[in-house]
Amino acid sequence: MSFRLMFLVAFLVLPSTVLAHRDDRYLQATLVAIDPSNVRLEINLTPGVAVAEQVIKIIDLNGDGVISKSEAAAYAESLKRELTVRLDGRPVVLKVTASEFAEPNELRTGSGIIQIEFSATPGPLTVGTHRFTVDNRHLPKISVYLINAARPKSNSVQIVKQKRNDIQSVGEIEFTFHPLQRNAAASGGR
Repeated sequence: MSFRLMFLVAFLVLPSTVLAHRDDRYLQATLVAIDPSNVRLEINLTPGVAVAEQVIKIIDLNGDGVISKSEAAAYAESLKRELTVRLDGRPVVLKVTASEFAEPNELRTGSGIIQIEFSATPGPLTVGTHRFTVDNRHLPKISVYLINAARPKSNSVQIVKQKRNDIQSVGEIEFTFHPLQRNAAASGGR
């Protein structure tokens, strides 16, 4: 299942009141995918009509009405600096792996989406329970947030529970890691 499809499925199961997009806020919806060898964050950012111009001015640095590749890259890096990500209390270094920006005119309608994907390779996981935390401090005065864990692709990772602060700018995902054991018959045992 593609990452975007998982993102859509994860947010379709949320109550409709959470999905309602307010015109006066910048919706920042984060989906966290945890796998044994890496972690991915996809953040969908949707500015409401009342804040779209403010967001566009932050992105379109030269004010020419076009979001260039360098402006998109600079904005993704700016967002990355305002994220604090930890695994078991240790900082995790994020790398921008993809981004897609709607045109400014579409952003002004309140339905245009900016998608930025980050990845991290925090090192090998040990067997047992782990905690992954995300703290998003990007444009807090105009933003509303959502944080959710995606269903892991690997059966060796199981999401145990999720906790969020009241505004969902901070989320903690508790998960377990248990490497799959080889089939006893395949290894010659009974």
